[in-house]
Amino acid sequence: MSATKEIAAEKPMFVLLVAGFGFFLLSFVGMGLGPWISLSATMDPPKEIADANPYRDENGDKNAAGRGRDVYINEGCWHCHSQFVRPVANEEFRYGPVSQAWESMYDVPNTFGTRRIGPDLAREAGRRSDDWHYAHLWNPRSTVPRSIMPKYTWLFEQQGETWVPTEKAKDLVAYLQGLGIAKKEEVRKLVWPTRVVTAGAPIATEAHAKRGAELFAKHCIGCHGEKGDGMGLAKDFLKPSAADITTRYLPREEVFRVLFMGSEGSSMPSFSELTEKDLWALAQYVHDMGKEVRKPALALAANTAAVERGREVYRKNNCASCHGENGMVPPAMEGLKPAPKHFRDRLYTADYIKKVMAEGRPGTAMAPFPKIKGQELDDLAAFLNSLFDRQQYKEE
Repeated sequence: MSATKEIAAEKPMFVLLVAGFGFFLLSFVGMGLGPWISLSATMDPPKEIADANPYRDENGDKNAAGRGRDVYINEGCWHCHSQFVRPVANEEFRYGPVSQAWESMYDVPNTFGTRRIGPDLAREAGRRSDDWHYAHLWNPRSTVPRSIMPKYTWLFEQQGETWVPTEKAKDLVAYLQGLGIAKKEEVRKLVWPTRVVTAGAPIATEAHAKRGAELFAKHCIGCHGEKGDGMGLAKDFLKPSAADITTRYLPREEVFRVLFMGSEGSSMPSFSELTEKDLWALAQYVHDMGKEVRKPALALAANTAAVERGREVYRKNNCASCHGENGMVPPAMEGLKPAPKHFRDRLYTADYIKKVMAEGRPGTAMAPFPKIKGQELDDLAAFLNSLFDRQQYKEE
């Protein structure tokens, strides 16, 4: 009787032992072997970068990206930014291609981060320009008006009336521009949509104007300024500078295209993630800022004699090589970042045209033409505005 009781008492212990071993085996397979098998296909880097440490130069010393990574870690950027695109919840659509195991093989310690207060940075390479990053680091509200990111002004030094990045800031931006470099082209196609064709703007309403003002304050005033004159908080860092919207007339369709596509090579991002209604509302607001330019610009273009003389100035200075014979940029010039502007889609004030001809457009391929002056400059302004497509863009 006692022997029987002893065996019965031992059975639960045996069951628990087997169950414990089973759970251990299950956790080993699920948490160890499973991930290893799923990651094995992503562990081998492309041959061209297998032995290329992105943080070291040929002598084994830290390069700018390597020093920038140290700044990133020391400043605690990883507290708010992650660096890992997961294959769930449409992350690939939002941030870019899913992260591969080999991409972090030189990241010791890793900078995967712990949460996303700010956006994921795993695919940051080429997503924004260097000057955008400098402006953002100096004052995040200058590029993202409602950002909660703190200022990193100690990474800059003041020279006269402007702030310039220190070597630490330059190294940090070099590091950011190297994140996800192997997937840069895939991300570029996602971030910079190709040229779009609009069927026509919707009827403007008071609701469009009100919503457009809200969106402009939320997304645009950091660079373009509250008045749209290009005098936002980021003005000291941007090359090319943010557009002074008050110096040009932009049809709503053209504003929509710029908002959707962005301007690669400048600090102007694509806002294609906004809804179509919001894009049209914002386009309406920006369009209204330059409406006063339309009548005087077209009046200037109505002077037939001046237009013909301006055509000769345009031809003589080979302006068509970049802007096209009829004001539409040739396909070959679309590869410039940022690309030249289409004169068929916009009008400019004579004063703005004269300023650009005298100073060029720093940060773009537009060089100054100081030899064009006086009457020739007035005639050129008349000709450029005559290229505007009045049939397509009739006054609303």
